[in-house]
Amino acid sequence: MFLRKVESKRKSGYTHTTVQLVESYRNEEGKSRTRILYHFGPLDKFLQADADKLVDSVLKMKGEVFLDHLEKFGSAKNFGDLFTIFRILKELKFFQEIEKIKESETRIEFDLVGHINALISNRINDPSSKLKLLSWLELVYLPELKSSGINYNNLLRSMDFLIKHKKRLEDRLAESVLSIFDLSLRMCFYDMTSSYFETNNLSDSDIRCYGYSRDNRSDRVQVTIGVVMTEEGIPIAHYVFPGNTADVSTLQEVVKDIKDRFGDFREVSIVTDKGMTSDKNIDYLLSGDHSFIVGESKTKKISREILSEANTEQEDKESGFTYEKVVPYKYEVDGIKRLCNLRYVCSFNPETYRLNAEKFKVKLADYEEKLSEINVKDIDSADKYSQLKSWLKSHGMVKWFDLSIQGDVVISKSKDSVLSSVQAGFGWFLIKSNLSWEWNKEELVSGYKTLWKVEHGFRELKHSFDIRPMYHWTERRIRAHVFLCFIGMVATSVIEKRLKDSGIDMSWEKCLYEMRKIKVIDYRTKSGIYGHAINEISKQQEKLFRAVGCPKPKLGHL
Repeated sequence: MFLRKVESKRKSGYTHTTVQLVESYRNEEGKSRTRILYHFGPLDKFLQADADKLVDSVLKMKGEVFLDHLEKFGSAKNFGDLFTIFRILKELKFFQEIEKIKESETRIEFDLVGHINALISNRINDPSSKLKLLSWLELVYLPELKSSGINYNNLLRSMDFLIKHKKRLEDRLAESVLSIFDLSLRMCFYDMTSSYFETNNLSDSDIRCYGYSRDNRSDRVQVTIGVVMTEEGIPIAHYVFPGNTADVSTLQEVVKDIKDRFGDFREVSIVTDKGMTSDKNIDYLLSGDHSFIVGESKTKKISREILSEANTEQEDKESGFTYEKVVPYKYEVDGIKRLCNLRYVCSFNPETYRLNAEKFKVKLADYEEKLSEINVKDIDSADKYSQLKSWLKSHGMVKWFDLSIQGDVVISKSKDSVLSSVQAGFGWFLIKSNLSWEWNKEELVSGYKTLWKVEHGFRELKHSFDIRPMYHWTERRIRAHVFLCFIGMVATSVIEKRLKDSGIDMSWEKCLYEMRKIKVIDYRTKSGIYGHAINEISKQQEKLFRAVGCPKPKLGHL
């Protein structure tokens, strides 16, 4: 198919030139022929009125533009990273699930997917309040946004929709992730964190409470957040509890929920830290035939005995060492007493040992300095005693010394047995498990260490996604806000795993930063056509798109 000029000479000597759209074909005899598809009319009128528009239209379809045809460039908006996030969530069938649910929500008439996409993309790209999100939208180009009519009230309605259908949407994400990566839920890693609020204006039934703060802000109310991850570090479930919830009290509820949602859970090992460990929880796991690897406190009597044995067996402090002891354990199921063997495993790290030993020396030196400082004060000896006791308590050293008053000074005597026990734990961590001997002690230690991926996820939750500050005070909006951050964690975990699987040593933040350089640029041609263009995509960016499983952005994606 091509354009053809046709010239015809008039009697006056004037040559009349017209333009035709022509295609080639072969007739029944197999001979090459041409036929006219369209007459554009005189050449001069075509060049003046239609040629530029025709060229611009064709180039626009191809995603290209001739610079000579441009009259004006408009704004350049971030697109590449948002396109990646959208495609990942689409691959996880997240937006498709929303559309299915929406079919029964007849009162929802706005672009629900567009609003939820904006909420999630903003949380990953440039975390801000829902009001500031509206200003952020002016700087970005969201893929497949059905309309520009995103407004604040509909953003809040979208959050209400998310939390109302939290379980179904979260299950959809988990099932998609496990299917895409062909993962078997061999291990479940569970841990908790907290997030505080600046306000202390509370109602009687408020989910925000004072409690143990991981942010060292005991003066602020908070909520506690639990996350369950696969051993690959991909989140599959999350929970929001009142701020005064003890970690240990949540384990049974979470295990039951995961079991209900993911079927037969007996082949899945629960991995969690010592904050979740209690005799009651161990009994619960054993009675349900759940296998587990849990952290164990070094202050318990059995722990001190095992650490003492481990230190005796250890030849030096310059290399790693693993020690195991099997200990009988009694528990009860339906009133019937049972006996099993639990495996206690100690792991020693020489670098951690050196750090612990150095901190110990510093703490003792600080204490001697504080003791001298308080004893020379011109105050009553009872006040000196009280101040010193308070200082020891705040530094976790109150059990290390016996204090007494003699005259106007406080006398301090170290508890040698306690200090020896503390030093015996330097460089060690202790776990216990009921896993079979198919797992050797080193594999148990390796499995437990994978728990750091949950802690890494919490750091991202707090810093990369800026879960705090929260600009919400009702329970459902607080829960919805955390859910948005969780969805962001899932999407970026998929990106990071695929980068790793492709042999690319890069964080998801750095990956999306590179993709953010891909912009959508508004333009207007001399013929008056408005359109969009995408700036040139580099080889590095093409490599990243292939690695994370996304197509290279084209104008057809706008």
